Amino acid sequence: MPRIIFRDDDTSYFTPPQRLEAIYGRLWEAGLPVCLAVIPMVYADTRVYWTDGNPHDPSIPPPFRGRDQCFSILDNPELGDFLNEKAAAGLAEICLHGYTHVFYEFTTHDRALIRRKLERGLALLNQAFPAANVRTFIAPYDRLSPAAMEELIAAGFHISTQSLNLAPLPALPQLAGQGAAAMRGGQTLFVCDDYLFTYKRDPAQSLVRARAAMAGNELTIICNHYWMFYHPWRDRPNVPDYAAWNRLLDDVLGGETHQATTFDGFAQGDPD
Repeated sequence: MPRIIFRDDDTSYFTPPQRLEAIYGRLWEAGLPVCLAVIPMVYADTRVYWTDGNPHDPSIPPPFRGRDQCFSILDNPELGDFLNEKAAAGLAEICLHGYTHVFYEFTTHDRALIRRKLERGLALLNQAFPAANVRTFIAPYDRLSPAAMEELIAAGFHISTQSLNLAPLPALPQLAGQGAAAMRGGQTLFVCDDYLFTYKRDPAQSLVRARAAMAGNELTIICNHYWMFYHPWRDRPNVPDYAAWNRLLDDVLGGETHQATTFDGFAQGDPD
């Protein structure tokens, strides 16, 4: 049976558990897992330099934007308790999503800095989520230097990223689109070149693209950012985005054509 992985980026100190529940509650009620890319020590003055005007990262709530300050995942105990319970039940795979999530954080070639951030980030997630087995890394903004790729493999991580990061390392599987392959360190490399659901695209088109990906791939990674359903930090989900998302969930929950899994579950060869 084809596999599907639900990946959500940017869970952090700022994440209200209720917003994750609103987007993924139907999956959890059905016993299906979600992979959450968690920022251990989010920096509040992070800006997106590939966008005109260098705006603040949209995952940072407006009252905090511009503060020269980092916020630890440990300081949101409500979120910690919520996700630790999900992890213990096998409903959430906690993934390491950088350290502070500054723009292009892991495009550096400073190996000592990379190792230090990986060690500190992993230590924070292990403390916040003792029920989780953190084995997957997802880079901020999906950008990785060759040095970062090599350090991640040496540290034993599975990696979920975009194919543009692979060309400088020809010894790695040169995947594109959607897929997965074993790496030389024994871990698994996952490629997701289209987030499929994004607030920058018409929701109806997101649904079309997601359905096409599911129909054409043995593994489909549906990548979201939970905040996009509330963009720009509304109190309630945006109706068109939320409606399109729930139509996709109708397909997944009603069709029984795909098996939901996690990155580590796929790598470990979860059964059909």
